[in-house]
Amino acid sequence: MTTTLTRDYKGYRIELTPTGDYCAAFAVDVRDGEGRLVTHLGVGGNTEARAVERGQELIDFERSLGTNH
Repeated sequence: MTTTLTRDYKGYRIELTPTGDYCAAFAVDVRDGEGRLVTHLGVGGNTEARAVERGQELIDFERSLGTNH
């Protein structure tokens, strides 16, 4: 069973899965307030903190584009 860690940020949910692609320790899924997948990043980061930061960066980018999810 794979454990998923979650963090909330600006109405989105960042889900970290400790099985990233390549050399990354975490993959990141960003979901909107309704639970729909906004983006998946297989190379989220080598640490939990970095993966959360990367998820926050993705959310800030989506918001800067004015994307309505």
